[in-house]
Amino acid sequence: MEAYSLELKAKPFAINAGRHIAILHAETAARLGLHPLDRIEIQNREKKIRTATVIDTTDTVLKKDEIGLFSELAELLEAEDSHRLEVSAAGIPDSLNSIKKKLNGATITSEEIKSIVRDINSNKLSDIELSAFMTAVHIRGFDLNETVAMAQALSENGRKIKFDVSPIVDKHSIGGINGRATMLVVPIVAAAGLYIPKTSSRSITSAAGTADSMEVLANVNLSAAKVKEITEKEGGIIMWGGSLDLAPVDDKIIRVEYPLSQNPQGQVIASVIAKKAAVGSKFVVIDIPIGQGMKISDRQQGSAMAEKFIAVGRRMGMRVEAVLTDGSQPSGNAFGPALEAKNVMQILEGEYFDNLAQKSCELCGVLFELAGKTEAGQGFDYAKKILKSGKALTKMQQIIKAQGKRVNSSKKIEMAPYSAEIRAESEGEVARANVKKLIELAKIAGAPYDKKAGVLLNVEQGHAVEKGGVLYTIYSENKRKLALAEKLALASKPVEFEKIILEKIS
Repeated sequence: MEAYSLELKAKPFAINAGRHIAILHAETAARLGLHPLDRIEIQNREKKIRTATVIDTTDTVLKKDEIGLFSELAELLEAEDSHRLEVSAAGIPDSLNSIKKKLNGATITSEEIKSIVRDINSNKLSDIELSAFMTAVHIRGFDLNETVAMAQALSENGRKIKFDVSPIVDKHSIGGINGRATMLVVPIVAAAGLYIPKTSSRSITSAAGTADSMEVLANVNLSAAKVKEITEKEGGIIMWGGSLDLAPVDDKIIRVEYPLSQNPQGQVIASVIAKKAAVGSKFVVIDIPIGQGMKISDRQQGSAMAEKFIAVGRRMGMRVEAVLTDGSQPSGNAFGPALEAKNVMQILEGEYFDNLAQKSCELCGVLFELAGKTEAGQGFDYAKKILKSGKALTKMQQIIKAQGKRVNSSKKIEMAPYSAEIRAESEGEVARANVKKLIELAKIAGAPYDKKAGVLLNVEQGHAVEKGGVLYTIYSENKRKLALAEKLALASKPVEFEKIILEKIS
């Protein structure tokens, strides 16, 4: 049945919303039977949008014969000021019934999941409805079949890159820790003759994402054609995945998960595997850091997640090996984009071999053995040999140049102009450096937005410290941010000392 419609004049607003947003006069909305967050269909000549959302109604900003259009919607409709548009109410998508099923604890089918993902992709679901779906997944979880279906649906609704070389390998960390192991793994693996097109994220909850740190050294906003060209020529690339639309639906899901820090395990696994499938990865190693303050707190949880990664990867045509790594101590001594990039370059330049270098070589070793580059048990030594020989540094510099060089030496990476040294109040032995608290400090100091901001550790577990010795240094590009970070540092005490008395009870 044809819906009642009105002809309205377009009134574009120069506001980017990341989705299709419209505003109606209150009386006009009432005539169409619409309320805030209802859906509408809009037609402009041959352009028809079925899934715009009425974000609000007003009787002051618009006239009765006008419809306000946010930038994305105006551009898609090719609607300039006063263009005539046909507007009517839109129906409720069928996928809402599947979301309600999930909220009630039922398992949903592969087709239902694909329908939900298609509706997310075409903006048929509002943020509230999408949030309801992710809350249902957070509470009810995904079983194996649902996780595979979500991975397939995310992959089908995104861009794919087909390489003319092989084997394509990849590495992913579920995050929560500092240190840019990826920026060591990629040049080591590429120097060994394998191909690793690493799409990376920006920071969501940490002081730096891999894309944030790599951006200190080179351009990370690259086209699919450039990714293909550089990977096939240099063997590896480290770029921001958000510029490729490999899984655009996942980006929308992350946006609604972020406010409540939702991180449903099934969705994480589906997201990771979908993005690996999009670039044709055949061999993948998954890094699962475990420990206090990490996303995964113990080995039992880590093992369960590892088994799911392996099973979903197998169903998607790839060999996956997951490793549980120690997240109880920092990975390297840096927190913040520039500081972490500097740490990586110092390792590549041979200045030292720390626990970040150790971890990276171990991850490379797993990949080498998985892909048949080395015999079982020989991968780590092979990776370390490449790193120590300087071949990984040369390869990293080639990758930096190909992506668009900014800096290719640790000595050229600048620190923020303001800093504060946090010193030990008494002598003792370091028991633990709290990763979560150090990340929070770095963020208060300005990271990751201020790329030069962050925290640089001077001590590690077991280190004997004298009273007044420097524990760590906070860097900031802003005096006020530095003062706030210093105040938090003195209150939270992220570096903990060994104690005999664990608790007082009275």
